[in-house]
Amino acid sequence: MTFLYPYWLLAASAILVPIAIHLWNKRQGKTVKVGSLRWLEASASKRWSSIKLNDVGLLLLRCLIFILLAIALAQPIWTGTPKEATGRKAVYVSPELLYSSSLASIKPTIDSLLQHGYNLYSYTSHFEPVVQEQWQQINSSSKDSVVQAKGNYWSLLPALAQRYPQAQDSVWLFTSDLQRYFRGRKTALAQNIRWIPVAIENKTTWLQAANQLSEDSLQLIIGNSNREGTTFTRYRTSSSATSVALVNGKQIQLQRQGDTLLATLDNQPQGKVKLQREPLQVVLYSEEKLQPELRYLQAALQAISSYTGQPLNLINNPTATDTTTASWVFWLHQQEVPEQLLAQVKQGAKLWVQQGAKPKVIKTILPTEATAIQVNQLTSDSTTTAFTSVWETTTGEPLLTTQQLGKGSVYHFQSGFSPEWSDLGQNSQLPELLLPVLFKQEQAIAMDARALDEQQLRPTKRITVAGSEPEAQRYQLLPWVVLAAFLLFLAERLIANKRAKV
Repeated sequence: MTFLYPYWLLAASAILVPIAIHLWNKRQGKTVKVGSLRWLEASASKRWSSIKLNDVGLLLLRCLIFILLAIALAQPIWTGTPKEATGRKAVYVSPELLYSSSLASIKPTIDSLLQHGYNLYSYTSHFEPVVQEQWQQINSSSKDSVVQAKGNYWSLLPALAQRYPQAQDSVWLFTSDLQRYFRGRKTALAQNIRWIPVAIENKTTWLQAANQLSEDSLQLIIGNSNREGTTFTRYRTSSSATSVALVNGKQIQLQRQGDTLLATLDNQPQGKVKLQREPLQVVLYSEEKLQPELRYLQAALQAISSYTGQPLNLINNPTATDTTTASWVFWLHQQEVPEQLLAQVKQGAKLWVQQGAKPKVIKTILPTEATAIQVNQLTSDSTTTAFTSVWETTTGEPLLTTQQLGKGSVYHFQSGFSPEWSDLGQNSQLPELLLPVLFKQEQAIAMDARALDEQQLRPTKRITVAGSEPEAQRYQLLPWVVLAAFLLFLAERLIANKRAKV
């Protein structure tokens, strides 16, 4: 017990008042003189010669009343034992993992957490709850469901941390380790969030591009992706073919729709591409300083043309910027892109921008399915944060980004092909990296089954979450002390009046 105003306890010294009054008002027996005694002289008073306490109980009762009043003035407070601080508990599972056979590896852990008071949610932008009935249905499913989540799991982490700001909160986060769900810069992870990436075995096949070699001949570029990487295989078939046997033993079905070709596999759409009938028009602008970069780029484009069977018309530094027939424009200049080219992009062309200005030295790696490619320098272009990453380094640095502009797209390359910038130009994987960029297939992004390595998945840092000390419960005792003093006062009055009548 503590007191808000302990100095009022000095008022307890007021008990001296009832003690003094009690002693002073000591009751004496009435003297009655009889016979000859009445002629004797009165002796000295013996009032103080022998002090004896009478009605001790009544005296203690009055002293106790004064003590309680002093305690009331000091305002007593009873401090209870601090309660253990409780936080919110939640389990989040990404959609592609929630409906995958890989869920079986973490299901016992999730069930155990649910039994300990955790709530289950889907790791999406709206963080939808997964009710018990839905969780039971997912557990009873015997096969995988096709779920194409579109979220960026790095970007969802700050929003998740805001939902659980206290150190007492506990969050378990389960996601797949597939590369397509992690784009842009890595985000710091709050300390109260325990993130566990789960490996998903996934193999995908899709139609990346199709080239009309002749009236009765087609060449298909089929993409294949698994955890290790993405590769492309070419198949030559007749123009009237309705199916093609793949190297993995499966049959991909083909359906001609005018100038487009639709591919399906196991009754699932595997891509819809436009048949390339004419040579691809590619325009390259470069200044003298970036001529070495141009040679590496031209070699990679020629390799793609040879592999796919798609003819390319490469036009170097045309005298006019009017290139309305070009499908691709490569701008290797430190100067800004002319408005005429941007207007052409809005009409559907693709633009590659490589300015090579303001480099910053950085040692990082571009991961690929074969060998890691060393990157030595990146441009310090801060505007890339608003773009979508196409190539990323192991440290989350954007290497190639894209932005929609009208009907077309603008690609910003943040490094270079020459040894000064990176090992890209001397690596045989460069044509394979450029192929899906040159012949873009929207569905190919959802078909990417590559997994991130451990270094890429590791968060940049852990954020300390502010905790709150548990507060002890405080109880005001003043009303009870006043009540006790009042009851004792009533008892004292009853006893005093009773004895006064005796």
